[in-house]
Amino acid sequence: MVNLKRWQRGSPRFDGPLGEYRALVVNHEVGHWLGRGHETCPGPGRPAPAMMQQIKGLKGCLPNAWPYDGTGRYLGGPAVP
Repeated sequence: MVNLKRWQRGSPRFDGPLGEYRALVVNHEVGHWLGRGHETCPGPGRPAPAMMQQIKGLKGCLPNAWPYDGTGRYLGGPAVP
C-alpha cells in the first residue's frame, strides 16, 4: 500500500531525495506483488535491497531505490525470517 502523505512528503527516516523514495516505494510494493519477501542488508557500504524496509534503518547499507544495478545484477540481501 502506498500512503498518500508519504508519497507527497516522503519519509523523514529515508535518507535520500523524494523521487528516490517514490521509486523505492513502487519497487518495494511491486516486489511484494511478485511474491518477494523482505530482505536485509547484504553488507556495510553495499546498496540496500529494494525489498529492505529502509525506513526502519539501513544497518550499514547505502540508500537505494532500485532492485537491479546498471548491469542488470539483482541487488538483494539475505531474507528476513
